[in-house]
Amino acid sequence: MDDERETAGADEDSERSERALTEAADESASVEDGLSEAAAEASIAEIVEAERARQAEEVVVAEAEDAAEREEPADDELPDEDERPERPVKKPRAGAAKKKTPSRMLAVLGSPIEHSKSPQLHRAAYAALGLDWEYGTAEVTADGLADFLRERGPEWRGLSLTMPLKQSVIPLADEVDRVAERTGVANTVLLDGDAIRAFNTDVPGIVRAVSAAGADRVRYVHVLGGGATAASALVAAAELGAERVDVFVRSLERSVWLEPLAHELGLMVRIRPLGQADRSLEVPEVVISTLPGGLATDALYTDSTRRRALLFDVSYDPWPSVLGAAWNEVGGRVVSGLALLAHQALLQVRIFVSGDPLQPLESEDAVFAAMLDAVGIDESGAPLDDAVAAAEA
Repeated sequence: MDDERETAGADEDSERSERALTEAADESASVEDGLSEAAAEASIAEIVEAERARQAEEVVVAEAEDAAEREEPADDELPDEDERPERPVKKPRAGAAKKKTPSRMLAVLGSPIEHSKSPQLHRAAYAALGLDWEYGTAEVTADGLADFLRERGPEWRGLSLTMPLKQSVIPLADEVDRVAERTGVANTVLLDGDAIRAFNTDVPGIVRAVSAAGADRVRYVHVLGGGATAASALVAAAELGAERVDVFVRSLERSVWLEPLAHELGLMVRIRPLGQADRSLEVPEVVISTLPGGLATDALYTDSTRRRALLFDVSYDPWPSVLGAAWNEVGGRVVSGLALLAHQALLQVRIFVSGDPLQPLESEDAVFAAMLDAVGIDESGAPLDDAVAAAEA
């Protein structure tokens, strides 16, 4: 028994020695190969992590494929080509195309306003300038002007004003140019950030239109009417060199405000009833009418005066006006309000583009030609048909 125990103990000691030698050999081999046990564990961890990522990606792809199969029927479930119902073709509705939002908004205001040709002039100008600006119309009375101005958003750039707003806008403006301040009348509003800036382009518009018609220097002028535009006509007459101006009005009491303005301008002025318009023996070089064109007037002129004096009628709708028709009867020279509208609108475009009525536009001659063509007149205010006929003659 003792011999067997000794033999077993010896065998166990031998096995322990062999395991120790094997482990030592393995460790020695690992060190010799340059790979430690810690490095081996790190390498195994990287392999495990990569395998997990691959398995997760396979799960995502499989879920996406299952979803696609649920949404689309299998090929064998689809009906034959001939059995498939036709899908109705949807026709676009008229005007359904999405309209590009303009970068700037502008409009002419007044009451009534349907007759205005300002949109034609301004749209032609912005098209010639390559600007995607929109110019429209709005029916606005004097009582509604303040609210209209207050409700304009940052996309609004400017407004053109006609009756009855030319005087109402002055107290609402933050800045008023020299001509508007002198006349108490503004026909142009620049919405410059939070500021409302008012301008009068009627005065230089009258000067440019009358000069283009050949009366660039005058001495004696008649002005018919005592409203807001009559004030601009007085200032324009002074700039054209007039020394004397007779103003003929329906109501003397409502027009006395023009007299201090005339004196400030250095003009000799007389304010008289309309019926006395042609009582003077002296013929004016220019008669400027600010009266409504479609109404009969007490201002009657002899044939001789109508032949010799240039009639500048600020009205253009209807045309010819009552006075314009009377001048045409004797072959007199007549300039319609379209000429004023075009010349003053060009200055408005300057204001809306640069903020300065004295800053010419880029390619201004071409822009103005497009504006004149839009309303069918030449620079002197003559209809283009008449100008063509005269050229051919």
